[in-house]
Amino acid sequence: MMNDETEQFERRLSRQPLRQVPPEWRAEILAATREAGTARCAVHGRRSAASLPVWLSTLNHQLSTVFWPHPKAWAGLATVWIFIFAVNFSARDTSPRVAEKSAPPSPEVIVELKKQQRLFAELVGSREPLDADRQKIFLPRPRSEWVEILMT
Repeated sequence: MMNDETEQFERRLSRQPLRQVPPEWRAEILAATREAGTARCAVHGRRSAASLPVWLSTLNHQLSTVFWPHPKAWAGLATVWIFIFAVNFSARDTSPRVAEKSAPPSPEVIVELKKQQRLFAELVGSREPLDADRQKIFLPRPRSEWVEILMT
């Protein structure tokens, strides 16, 4: 029943011609709107919405569409994060950390480590160090350009 009435109203509305607002009315309406906006901003001490950057307005609109459907859920999530940060901050160890100086290894430990290295080398099957372990010696060689210059 309600649907039929709505459809009939929409049909009648679509048949009516669209009329333009008279220019003097438009100027009057815009002036009244500006006055109301500046008066409201003066009372609240804020900038008017027209003076806000476009990207800030867009961001505000996007965030509103995300947060508006379930504000209690977002408030609960924010509360949980605040609780996590509070627990993390309170559980932090505030005692000053001092580097402990460890005693040098005893000669017996050093001898034992060298024995283990030799045993490992025997098990691997190589007594001399691998190519990667050897330090490569750099021998400078003459560049071909310099040889040509020197020969002429």
